[in-house]
Amino acid sequence: MLLSQLAAAVPGARVLSGGATLIDAVIQDSRQARPGALFVALKGLRVDGHDFAGAAAEKGAAVAGEKVLALPGTVPQLLLPETRWALGELAAELLGRPARRLRVAGVTGTDGKTTVTHLTAHLLNACGLAAGYLSTVGQAGDGAESANASGKTTLEAPQVQDALQTMLAAGKGAAVLEASSHALVQGRVSACDFDAVAVTNVGRDHLEYHRTWADYLRAKGRLIELCASAYRKGVAKTAVLNLADSDSLPYLRGLPIERQVTCAIDAVADVSAHDLRAAPNGTTFWLSVGDRRAGARLPMVGRFNVANALTAAALCRALTGADAETLTAGLASFPGVPGRLEQVRLGRPFAVYVDYAHAAGSLSQVLAELRQITRGRILLVFGSTGRSDHDRPGMGRAAAEGADWFVITTDDPVQEDPAEIARQVESGVSGRRRGSDYEVEPDREAAIRRALSLARAGDAVLLAGKGHEQTMITAEGTLPWSDRAAAEAALRELGY
Repeated sequence: MLLSQLAAAVPGARVLSGGATLIDAVIQDSRQARPGALFVALKGLRVDGHDFAGAAAEKGAAVAGEKVLALPGTVPQLLLPETRWALGELAAELLGRPARRLRVAGVTGTDGKTTVTHLTAHLLNACGLAAGYLSTVGQAGDGAESANASGKTTLEAPQVQDALQTMLAAGKGAAVLEASSHALVQGRVSACDFDAVAVTNVGRDHLEYHRTWADYLRAKGRLIELCASAYRKGVAKTAVLNLADSDSLPYLRGLPIERQVTCAIDAVADVSAHDLRAAPNGTTFWLSVGDRRAGARLPMVGRFNVANALTAAALCRALTGADAETLTAGLASFPGVPGRLEQVRLGRPFAVYVDYAHAAGSLSQVLAELRQITRGRILLVFGSTGRSDHDRPGMGRAAAEGADWFVITTDDPVQEDPAEIARQVESGVSGRRRGSDYEVEPDREAAIRRALSLARAGDAVLLAGKGHEQTMITAEGTLPWSDRAAAEAALRELGY
């Protein structure tokens, strides 16, 4: 596509030179620069992409920025009013706007968004609308599933648009995108033209980035605003809201959109669940959708996962019109999500779960759910990550209140001292005695082995924090790591 044609797709864009230049890729990383690529300079927290425009131009790329750059007159240059949102618009335009030929669901929230993303895609497929997804865990679009190794919940805008195009080319009719608050602020989901979106809940997270909870809430609400103003495809623009999230509900309900759908457990809502019955291998309940009700079985444990299922069911219904019976059939066949209360099965008489809970609130929630289905003790392995605003004493408090025995260990210390992180976590522990009720073991592999060696029949061992992740980020670099693999190795050593 000509640079001038791309520019026409972004309001306020102006071609400074080289409008007749052919562009075949939109990039934000100057290391990928080459002839035919358009390098879009983004302003980051620590690095300004405008500083790398010259390097991109030297490699033959066209350049787009928020200011006129001092480049040779032969370099094709585009002036943009704002590069972050324009990046997605440019990438989408180059690919023919794939989101406009798909029904697109978006999921955001502090907790549960990965599960809801996977479950929504599963339900859409079960209801006859072929769907792919893009999540923290991975991507499915062309028949195969691939891991998300970026370390980001939501990829950069060109990669998101590429994923949508892949889904479309593979014959998908729908896409489900997990959107983090960072992605919503940074424009990574611009030009995604959402048809239905959901906010699972809004806790108090990422305040090192958003500064205040009100800013964080507005970032989450941005998804509803994007949906309300998106390209229309004959589907009512819908926002799915969680009635139980009372703090965020007044603000979110005040955002104008064509249709709002509510979800709740044991309360009146558009999509609701009643009479929950928990078991180690799943949860049964009555699913009510409008004036219809059907018996449902979700092969996942936890009240919070039932809430996730309601959100996914509401999104699926918004895009397909599926009834309660069709939705319950889809829920029953859901295979689960890697690293979300995922069981490690190696013929032992106690349960072992791997979960992504890495903040005080989510850790408390998972421990409370396990308490309902565990007849023995709960043994916990967990830590807190470096470079985060997570309430470390709160995590220690959650462990002391919810687990019978626990070990504080290492979880992505990044550049921080793991021992100091552990000390901060331990400062929140009260009423428990170190040595008998809990231990501190910086070596995560040793910590997992220790917990498994203490487990008895009927117990549950929870490995929290890493979930699906395949790396450990330390001051020495990024190292290979898997909680599941470490647990399996330790269990085999123990004879299972």
